[in-house]
Amino acid sequence: MCEVCKNVILRKQFCSPQDYLNCLAYLQQLIDSGEFELESATCALDEVKGPDGKWVDDIIGHVIRCRTCGQAFTCSCCTYRGGGSFYKGR
Repeated sequence: MCEVCKNVILRKQFCSPQDYLNCLAYLQQLIDSGEFELESATCALDEVKGPDGKWVDDIIGHVIRCRTCGQAFTCSCCTYRGGGSFYKGR
């Protein structure tokens, strides 16, 4: 990890659907800063819910990468059973 990504705030678990949505907004802020890029995703960050308000899939995942050192961070959520986290690595 480098000076850029050492300050990324990780989450051991999401305590609510809103907590997960807040983390996705945080990921978008990191990407918007220009210091991180979206490496892979099951859907767009702003499309985790369909027009009907339901989750687009049972498992949703996003991986971002630090543009400086290449460190990856994964945000994943199980919308069917609940739970998920934002952690360092893939």
